[in-house]
Amino acid sequence: MKENILGMALLSAISLSAVAHSSHELTSTPPLTASEHALSTYQLAFSSDTQKVQYLTRFHDAILDVKDNYLVLMLNQAQFAELQGNGALIFSRSDANEQVKRAQLTDLPATGRSQSADLESGIPNFPCYPTLAETQQMAQTLAQTYPDFVELKHIGPSWEKSQGLGGHDLIVLVLKNKKKNKWRKRPALYMQGALHAREYTPGATTLKFAKYLLENRETNADINWIMDQREIHILLIANPDGRVLAEQGQLWRKNTNTAYCALDDTMRGVDLNRNFDFAWASPIGGSTGEQCAATYHGPSAASEPETQAIQAYLKGLFKDRRGDLLSDPAPLNTQGVFLDLHSFSRFVMWPWSSELTPSPNAEQLSMMGHRMAAYNGYLAFQTKEIFKTGGSADGYAYGELGVASFTFELGNTFFESCANFEGEIFPNNLNALIYAAKVAKRPYRMPAGPQINDLRLQGAGNEAIPAGTPVQIIATVADDIFGRSLTGQLPPSDAIRKVELTIKRKGKRAKRRIVLPAADGVFDTVSESINFTLDTHRWRKGRYTLTFRAQDAAGQWGPKYAKFLTIDNEAMPGTVAPAADFVADCRKGVCSFDGSVTQDDRNALTYRWVLAGERFLGVFHGEQVEIDYRHAGNYQLTLQVDDSHGFRDIKTVQLALDGIRPPVAQFSYQCSGLTCEFDSSTSADPDGEIVERLWRMGESAPYLPGAKKAVHTFSAPGDYLIALVVIDNDNEFNEVWQTITVSENK
Repeated sequence: MKENILGMALLSAISLSAVAHSSHELTSTPPLTASEHALSTYQLAFSSDTQKVQYLTRFHDAILDVKDNYLVLMLNQAQFAELQGNGALIFSRSDANEQVKRAQLTDLPATGRSQSADLESGIPNFPCYPTLAETQQMAQTLAQTYPDFVELKHIGPSWEKSQGLGGHDLIVLVLKNKKKNKWRKRPALYMQGALHAREYTPGATTLKFAKYLLENRETNADINWIMDQREIHILLIANPDGRVLAEQGQLWRKNTNTAYCALDDTMRGVDLNRNFDFAWASPIGGSTGEQCAATYHGPSAASEPETQAIQAYLKGLFKDRRGDLLSDPAPLNTQGVFLDLHSFSRFVMWPWSSELTPSPNAEQLSMMGHRMAAYNGYLAFQTKEIFKTGGSADGYAYGELGVASFTFELGNTFFESCANFEGEIFPNNLNALIYAAKVAKRPYRMPAGPQINDLRLQGAGNEAIPAGTPVQIIATVADDIFGRSLTGQLPPSDAIRKVELTIKRKGKRAKRRIVLPAADGVFDTVSESINFTLDTHRWRKGRYTLTFRAQDAAGQWGPKYAKFLTIDNEAMPGTVAPAADFVADCRKGVCSFDGSVTQDDRNALTYRWVLAGERFLGVFHGEQVEIDYRHAGNYQLTLQVDDSHGFRDIKTVQLALDGIRPPVAQFSYQCSGLTCEFDSSTSADPDGEIVERLWRMGESAPYLPGAKKAVHTFSAPGDYLIALVVIDNDNEFNEVWQTITVSENK
């Protein structure tokens, strides 16, 4: 019933402008021929955030990479010609992108593909990303290693398996304390990866997150609490057939259903993230009925076995808490969180994408979305602000069931390097995923409460200490910790009212509660510091769990944060803070930093690196990191080192780094009547050579390739705005404009 009401409401609300901005509304256009489908790599420049959003909206499924002033994307000739004709600054890439050549391979058999079971080195050239076969084997190993905490569920077949062509099962890894919760259902966090096959990072993130929870359950109090109080359901690879093709180097997006796109076997299949049974084939655009298109939504809602399996699993996992009308909100006590992991673009998004109006839980979804974006540093917004489409997975989870649903777009490319994945993407998203699990009991309420950030037990940390050792509790408690907002409108925040600490010794029922004071003596602002010394003189031997939570002036409590503190009179207290230091090995555009030279009395150190420049900001983790900063310039590097006793040191240095330098565009001109000659010989590239020039002879004219010298005859006297773009061998470009006056006089 919900789907029918949604369709009627959308039909009445649709605007012509929304249709005009959809790149896949092809109902009035004849299907492309095979040659017209051929893709090439282009670089599309944008001059403002608004223009960037417009291009992302239209070409998201075609984008390979996002830079600070341009996109790299795959387009067919017709799309390129249209953009060029409309005055866009677009040009072919000079490096003949290898990803695109691999994407157009046609020598693979159409069906019955299976990943070699003996491949043990990850996806070729990307050893940090397990193959589908490796992922399934690792899931089996986790189930065998942690039988009290892991359950594997085969929830349905892929398309190829449903047709008897080999194929695979969709496998969900369920994590929970099975003994403690044998007869109890806990609030659930559901997450899935690789619904679009070519997105390597999400699939690896799902497995790595599962391993992290299991491996750190005994030593990390937050993880221990989550495993006892929550259920984590992880669909590791949501599009297994397509994933196998992607592992062989193809930019495969859809499933592999051969019933669609007889024209071109490499374009077959259905975009599973347009196939769900809510707002399917939404009239506001974003998907298409053209079978060969990347966003083909299928012949009917939930036509694909993968979609059917996911929908059935979600209906069994979550209660339906939302009414039939689009305007019906989910109750504020609704439990559960749905996360769909994609790549790329560094976004945190929430429904609607199928409606032009806000969702009825927009305020609550925005609050949680901005909270998670504060952890990973991503841009937060309601999906419709950029992507307008129906039949999406998160739209189904929220629209059909009322579950708090979000989509993460991880990183900057489909083929993210292992250095970026392990040093930046996974660790920065880890705490966002942990936060989602924490608030799963009340996702529409709990995120409105304060967060406790950068919590440390200085003097104890993760180590056992003798009774009497002073432990300094250090943290920031804030109600205004949000990620960046696309709209510029952040959720509301209130002053901090209270911070509460609960102490419980393992094996004992008694608890002790302490109300912690603000470091400055009074709670009266949205962000407060905590610096409290805990007296452990009378503490008995054993492991204690310290649980913290904070309340704001509106009376809203935030989620819990926990630390273990172990008392052992045979242990040696820690008193020496580390001395942060590093060595650097920098080449053009890339730096490797090694923090192993840091001095400390213990070996267990954690490292956080922040590199900031005019066109770059990156946060990385690990003793050794490799950072691709690309552009030459002045940068500030900050290394933060924490030791196992909770002591910290920070080192900040200024670096002048070599890197790619953009070319410089210059031109002169002289006119004889209406004919003018333009000379760009003085243009230069400081670190390479100029490989292409584009000329624009008037503000409404297209950019067209040309030589160093160009001759143009204007149709009439007047003032003309002339542009020159020079492109170097690194695909960097520079543009210069001049207004010239043309007259009929010679």
